[in-house]
This record gives sequence, structure tokens and C-alpha cells, in this order.
Amino acid sequence: MSNSVSEIQAKAKAFVDEIAIPAEQFYDYSRGRMPEDKVEELRKIAKERGLWTVHLPKSEGGLGLDMVGTALVFSELGRSPIAPYLCNCDAPDEGNMHLLHLAATEDQKKNFYQPLVEGKIRSAFAMTEPPPGAGSDPTSLTSNAVKHGDDYILNGHKWYCTGANGADFLIVMAKVNDSFRRTTMFLVPTNSPGYTMIQEIDVLGSHGPGGHCELKFENVRVPEKNLLGKVGEGFRLSQLRLGPARLTHCMRWIGLSRRAMEIARDYATNRELFGGKLSEQQGIQWMFAECALAIESGFLLTLKAAELLSKDLDARQAVSMAKWQVSETLNKCVDTAIQITGSHGYSRYMKLELFYRDARAARIADGPTETHKMVIGRNLMSGKLGF
Repeated sequence: MSNSVSEIQAKAKAFVDEIAIPAEQFYDYSRGRMPEDKVEELRKIAKERGLWTVHLPKSEGGLGLDMVGTALVFSELGRSPIAPYLCNCDAPDEGNMHLLHLAATEDQKKNFYQPLVEGKIRSAFAMTEPPPGAGSDPTSLTSNAVKHGDDYILNGHKWYCTGANGADFLIVMAKVNDSFRRTTMFLVPTNSPGYTMIQEIDVLGSHGPGGHCELKFENVRVPEKNLLGKVGEGFRLSQLRLGPARLTHCMRWIGLSRRAMEIARDYATNRELFGGKLSEQQGIQWMFAECALAIESGFLLTLKAAELLSKDLDARQAVSMAKWQVSETLNKCVDTAIQITGSHGYSRYMKLELFYRDARAARIADGPTETHKMVIGRNLMSGKLGF
């Protein structure tokens, strides 16, 4: 690891310990949101400490980290549920920035990408649909756009669109002329006539900025200049976004897994019972050991996938393995931490109950565990990949 990356990693850890974790007292645990004035105050500190959009190239105002360096830094920021957002590198904006950097025209970068990088606006990525539309099976996509003069007329129904409430624009996946092979990405401002945010769907976990929303597109007119890439490039571009985005989720989940066990360790080393410290009980030590093994294994899988992406190699199998393992690890670690801390962890005296509610989505979002198992198994059965 280079000195520059290790220095950034140390700065990220210090920011979380000194700024983000103390600021969690302002966090609305039911909605997953911070007061906007507090966000602006803390984002200024993130910028002053050189931690703003750390994932972007230096030419774009970032730190020029490759995916391995990003993994090391994001795993530190992930220790707090608010730190990535304060540093403008949280989902879905982080993934959308990555995609726009690679695929947007100069005009699109000026109107959508640059304000997003500067933190002036938020965005969302609209792909998932209610049945019978696209969920884990993208071939069932129903949203459709038809060319009309210099515009496309977009109709569709999306839901669980993270961050849509309050977003300034959406990246929308839709077929063109009902052809799956012509699936395309459209940049749709949320003030477009015909667009409606129907509701912010109530979920088990916190909503985060912008919630998880149901959307309707009824004859929304999208100028041809707002096509992201070309007609028919939707799924190629989606892989440019979703592969790295799945991995950056893993990076943040590693951090949250560590934080859960840190909370449990602080409790166990101070809790007196059975004539000694809870941490002195062998059964408790084994629980920590099992979680440490899971975290380290997931982190190494994440670093392997990150290295493949950094070298522009096929990382799909490695990303699926990391996403499966780390999402399960997050759930295991938070659950174990609550078991160790008992009623304190189950209550809202500690932050573990929030981590527990949020962790459950990790095994569903960005491809459920079962889909990644299927992908991994098919790749192995094809004979193209060995064991």
C-alpha cells in the first residue's frame, strides 16, 4: 500500500472517529436522515480534510484512487452510516458519478455530473420495477421509450428507487420500441412533465436521503441529447455501473461489520458478570473470532475483485463472490454484536438495532444472494472458471 493511500485511509478513520460518530447523535434513526444544516456543516469539514469524492480522478476533484485504494478508504468511511454521505461518496450518487464520468457527453457532464460532484444536487438510478417488470431478471423489463421527432416518449413504472425523493435527476433504464436488445439509459430531470414520485416506500431499515421510492413515467418527453450512451447500450453501461457499485457496497459493509464488533468489544471488556469480565468467557471470545474470520475473508474477496477491476479484467465472478459473502457477513456480525450486548444492543441505547435493520437489505439489494449463487454456479459449470 502506497504512503499516499495509507495517509488517506488514516484521514478517513480520523474523520469517522472525530466527526462522523459524534455527529450520529443528530441522526434521525426512523428516517435515516440528518438535518440539512448539519450536513452542510460536516461536508465543509470533509472537504477541508481532503475527503470529498475520494473515489473520483484527480482531474474531477477526487483523489485518483484505484479500486483497491478506494476499498481501503471506503472500508474506513463505512464504519459510520453517515460518513460516506458526508464525503459525497455514498450510493446511489457514487455509482452514478462513476457511470457519468465514463459515459456522459460534455453537455451532460455540465448539466448533471458536475453539480452532482459538487454536492449541489442528488440523483437516483431507476431500474427495478413492480411485477411483472424487472427485478432480479432484467429480461422482464417493461418500461419503454418510443422515438418521436427529436425526443423519446417514455412510459414506465419503477419502484425501490433509492434516493429518488428530492433527487434532481434519474438515470432510467427502459427498452426502446419494446425491444429488449435496444434497452437504453435516459437522463430524466425530476421536473419533467409526466413524471410522478408516487410514494416513498416504508421499509424495515432507515430510508437514507431520498428514501426508496415508487415512480411513474407517463408520456415523459426525453430529449435525444439526454440519452446516456447510445440506443441499445443500456445493459453494457449498467455493468459499468453495477459491478463497481456492488463492490463499493461491500467496502462500506466491511466497515460497518467492524464497527458492530467494536461496539460489542467495548461492551464485553467492561461488562462484569460471573466473577469477571464478559470478554474473558471463552464462548464470547469464539463469537468474536468467528466474526473476525468472516470480516477478513470478505475484505480479501473485496480486494481481489477491486484489483481485477483496477486492471480492467473480468471481475464478475469475484464481485458476485464478494457481494454474497460480505452481505452475509454484515448480517452475521451485527446479529452477533446484539447477542453479546444483550438487551442493550436490542434497545436503542446502542446503534446496533439500526445497523441490524439496515443490514437486512444487503442480502437483497444489487442482486439477492441467491442470484449471485446462481451466477457463480453457472460460471463454474461452464468450465470457463476453475476452482
